[in-house]
Amino acid sequence: MSAKNVVLISASPKVNEKSVSDMLTAMAEGQMGADNFHITHVNVRKSITQKHTGSDFEAMLKADALVIAFPLYFFCLPGILIRFLQDYDQFYKLHQDSAAKAKVYAVINCGFPEPGINTEAARVIESFSRQTGNTFRFAVLLGGGGMLLGAKDAPFMKKPMAAITEGFHATAQDIQSEDLSPIENVVVSMKFPRKLYFFMGNRGWTSSARKNGLKKEDLYRKPYRQD
Repeated sequence: MSAKNVVLISASPKVNEKSVSDMLTAMAEGQMGADNFHITHVNVRKSITQKHTGSDFEAMLKADALVIAFPLYFFCLPGILIRFLQDYDQFYKLHQDSAAKAKVYAVINCGFPEPGINTEAARVIESFSRQTGNTFRFAVLLGGGGMLLGAKDAPFMKKPMAAITEGFHATAQDIQSEDLSPIENVVVSMKFPRKLYFFMGNRGWTSSARKNGLKKEDLYRKPYRQD
């Protein structure tokens, strides 16, 4: 069996901070043996700002599989990822005669506890796959994604982390398989009390406000409201 060309696409808009998307693509790579996969990493923000989308698009055009990891922003894709995919669509239209037929996978994390909230964003990636002549296979949907960086080693995260790893193991197996039978999305939620989760999230927003010279009440301001 020949090695598969896989492009791991991390689409967090964060600049200097660690991102969950980077962590997830690293976990996905960990399930892909060097003998069976040739891995190319694409960071969407760097691809656009450092102006090397052309080489990244070329890698995507020749890929056997695309794994697109991103956070849910306003119940959809981050704007920077939408732009990137739209630009790739134009690139594909110019070079589709030489394009490979890739399998596409979405890895989506949201700040809400309910992973199902990511479903519509997965459908956007499915639509993108059809538009660019590829086959969408399934998504790994994560709720409470903000906890992954800070709490991934906590005891209560053991089962969710194992479920994520198993989801990426299934992804690696599916990339190598010739079977195109439908596969259900992998859905992972964090086992954490809902009320405590939102309490800690609200404390995080308050802390961020103070770091930026604001008060808690400033978070509730509506400067554009027309009275």
